[in-house]
Amino acid sequence: MSSNSTNTNSTAATGGPSGSSRGGSSMPVPNNESTAALFGLSLIFVLVFFAALTVPRLLASLHHQRGKVFSGDGWLLKPKRSAAARAKDAVRRSLFMPPAPPTRQPTLRGGLVMTPAPFANDIEYSDEGHVGTARPMSLAEEEAKYPAHLRTLVQHHRQVQAARAPAHVPSTSTVLHSLPLAPWFSRPFFPNHINNMSNVQACMVLVYAAGFAVVTFIMTTGTGNLKRAGWLCVVQTPLVVSLGSKNSLVGFLLGRGYEKINVFHRWMGQLMFLAALYHVIGYMILWIRRNVEARQSAQYFEAWAAFAGFSLIAVFSLPVFRRSSYRLFFNAHWVGYITYLIAICYHVEEALYWSLATFFILGLDFICRLFKSHYTTVTLTALPDFGATRIEVPRLTRGWKAGQHVRLRAFTFKLGAWAFAEAHPFTIASVSETRNGQGLILYVKSAGDWTRKLYDAAAEPGKSGLEKGGTTFLNMNSSLASLDTLGRTEEEGSEEGKVPPSLEHYITGEKAPAAAAASSRAPVGFGSGTTMKMIVEGPYGGPCGHMMRSSFTSSLIVVGGSGVTYGLSVVEELIRDVEKLQSRMRLIALYWVVTDPACLIPLLPTLTSLSNRVSYIPTLRFTLTVHYTRAVSPAFSAKLKSLPGGGLPRDIVLEPGRPNFKQVVDEFVKWKTNRLARGSDGLSGVLVGVCGPGALAQSVREGVDALSGDARRSVGGVEIEEE
Repeated sequence: MSSNSTNTNSTAATGGPSGSSRGGSSMPVPNNESTAALFGLSLIFVLVFFAALTVPRLLASLHHQRGKVFSGDGWLLKPKRSAAARAKDAVRRSLFMPPAPPTRQPTLRGGLVMTPAPFANDIEYSDEGHVGTARPMSLAEEEAKYPAHLRTLVQHHRQVQAARAPAHVPSTSTVLHSLPLAPWFSRPFFPNHINNMSNVQACMVLVYAAGFAVVTFIMTTGTGNLKRAGWLCVVQTPLVVSLGSKNSLVGFLLGRGYEKINVFHRWMGQLMFLAALYHVIGYMILWIRRNVEARQSAQYFEAWAAFAGFSLIAVFSLPVFRRSSYRLFFNAHWVGYITYLIAICYHVEEALYWSLATFFILGLDFICRLFKSHYTTVTLTALPDFGATRIEVPRLTRGWKAGQHVRLRAFTFKLGAWAFAEAHPFTIASVSETRNGQGLILYVKSAGDWTRKLYDAAAEPGKSGLEKGGTTFLNMNSSLASLDTLGRTEEEGSEEGKVPPSLEHYITGEKAPAAAAASSRAPVGFGSGTTMKMIVEGPYGGPCGHMMRSSFTSSLIVVGGSGVTYGLSVVEELIRDVEKLQSRMRLIALYWVVTDPACLIPLLPTLTSLSNRVSYIPTLRFTLTVHYTRAVSPAFSAKLKSLPGGGLPRDIVLEPGRPNFKQVVDEFVKWKTNRLARGSDGLSGVLVGVCGPGALAQSVREGVDALSGDARRSVGGVEIEEE
């Protein structure tokens, strides 16, 4: 292990100078610390280059948010806005809503009675489905297909959207997709592998490893490369810690959450450990050859302490420990890096500056996590058909983006004596700042010890509103005949075409009665559930590269199993932005692949609410297709028949078997999105979102890769987002 570089006895300890002398001339040997620092600086330049690629989208996002990037969603969870502010927004939205949707008689399709889906879902494209005769409509032709009393409204919507919708900036991958081998870089390095990385990430890791090896051995001989390897570990410590922290400046510059860049944290850490191991073993061999191993080992006690801390991190970061006992992995991490950062300063004095930089990054991350943490009461509801627990945080209603997740810490002995020490991440299933002031919603699949205990706590007798009566999936206090209002508020369930009584005072200028304000916030549809104290930390993750989903023309969302939480939040956010006339979105398709179709039952209130909201938007089309692989049970069929209208809404379709996603993607892009009417600026791209098992994501990715260049260009590009 290397001694202090300023120590005059370092040459004697290593057996001579690091340079070599040949033919009477000496070759200049660069300083080990400077060489390692230059290598670290080159990594910073690489990060700056990739950050520069996201600048156009960042500027578009800042312009759309009027520069209020830190006050927008995606940074901090926030409590409810005041009732007055919410009511003013509701009145403002009502000015853009049609008085009532057109109605027609329900039709029988597939043995189920389907309810009507007005407006955009009713527009028929006469040439749709005929290869070779595809001709996109003009805006005037599409508007002519609307009823006469809606044409003016549609034109008004589009005029406002043109002024308020975000600008669409194609991603770098979309722009470069036509280049040779470009699709190959986005494919997985090991298909269907857990925590997989793409080919471009694998290439970056290989280039980094090659550069690491070259810098270690270039222009140095003897024990010089041993010292160089040690300095490379010290210099890169701040960057590696930054890549692994939850609130990282690197992640902000790249526009990616910590879970997206954590792969580089792991691989860089593993290579650093190999370098540290080479440093230690090299000096041990040198000391054994000189028969001074006992004296030198005792002299460098602080070096052994630093290596022990590094080894503790490396060993317990192996998948066998990380997946079986996250608590052991986490505790080994913080004990190991604190030991390493302190001991390395005593081993090499110049390492103090690098350790202080690392402690600054850790401290900043800790402070950000404190600001993002909320100690609050949550409501748990067991969903037996879904095999999951519904968690609602009533106090937190805004501040996140679709696709982001939070980390939960429970303060109860029902989940174990050390439950407060465990933080579990879950994707948010609701949208920020809903019309009814609904809190943050999570659906937690009962899959492990902690989640099973959580489900058992929610399913206590007399607590869960969704388990009363054994076979009833809705709270019996809410009428099945009013499924349209499930998951909504009394304010939304008011008579169509009229402003609710609780909002009239904003038009007349009179003060609102307290009773009216209170009733406007009363939720219906779910039971009270079990309450529990938790710390909710977040939000984290979300769209990559400062992407704005509302800047796309259409969106295809594919989810599997519990990944529906991602799909629900994305769809609801897209609908919300269209309602605000701040979106270019005109077509949304959600595909959900599940084993048992009964999983659909607990989510029907939410899905029906989304369908009802879309029915009031004349320029938006929405469909949900549920693919199931298990036979339909008689109990499920009976529940469907008990629904209002005798079945599912028309835009919710059940399909047996697994879908062919190559065909699904091709049809969605060529025969649905490409047929949409377009103005002078054309279409603004297709967003394909996927969340589920590795095989599902691989199938969707193959479908996207199979699209031709002409098909991509005709719709403005196709971009894939994986969660």
